[in-house]
Amino acid sequence: MNTLPKQPNQSVIDGIRCLQEVVNHAEPVGVSDVARELGLETTRVHRLLRTLAYIGMLRWTEKRKYAAGPALPVLATQTLHASGFYQVIGPLERLHRELNVVVAFGVLWNRSVSYLYHADPDQPLAQAIASFDVWPATVSGLGVALLALQTDEKVAALYDRQVIPEFRSLDALLSKLATVRRCGYAQHNNTLALTMNGSLEAAIGIHSKDVSAKTVSNYLPALQRCRDEILAALA
Repeated sequence: MNTLPKQPNQSVIDGIRCLQEVVNHAEPVGVSDVARELGLETTRVHRLLRTLAYIGMLRWTEKRKYAAGPALPVLATQTLHASGFYQVIGPLERLHRELNVVVAFGVLWNRSVSYLYHADPDQPLAQAIASFDVWPATVSGLGVALLALQTDEKVAALYDRQVIPEFRSLDALLSKLATVRRCGYAQHNNTLALTMNGSLEAAIGIHSKDVSAKTVSNYLPALQRCRDEILAALA
């Protein structure tokens, strides 16, 4: 979560918000629905969606609604290559085979975690890559680990006047994040998670009914080795 520039381009910000709102739906979505969800003027949203459709990021359907366009998979592929994501798959697969638990790799966006890799035991690789839904960050062990990278002030701004799933209050969330920073890992909802070091703001984690505060030491060394392998591959 970076600092807002002195002269931000609001059209770019709103355009990306509109794009995300459309692709967040499994079915095509109308202009009025997008405008209502984002709290934007309908005319402005109409103009932005038309522009995004013109450049191929979205497409206009026969039912006068918008859906993901042909340019999005191209952008997604370019992004995954640029980020080095494909180099992390090997270490994640090895961790999956070693522990036979759910293994995940994800990134934080605003108040949500997007899982780029989420593999259940015995799940084929083709189903593990980018096949899992977006989840509220405070529900996810990976999300809690990634929120702990932010300052308390940034977290407070992020959840200002927002419901915080799994936490009674902002103070309860901040207390949890302080524990994560002190321990160097997040243990939350039967998930154990670690963040990457350096500039890669991503997290890896494992999930199992056996993962708890009492069993962290059984899983932490393997998770740390996986993180080290990923960082070495990306170096």
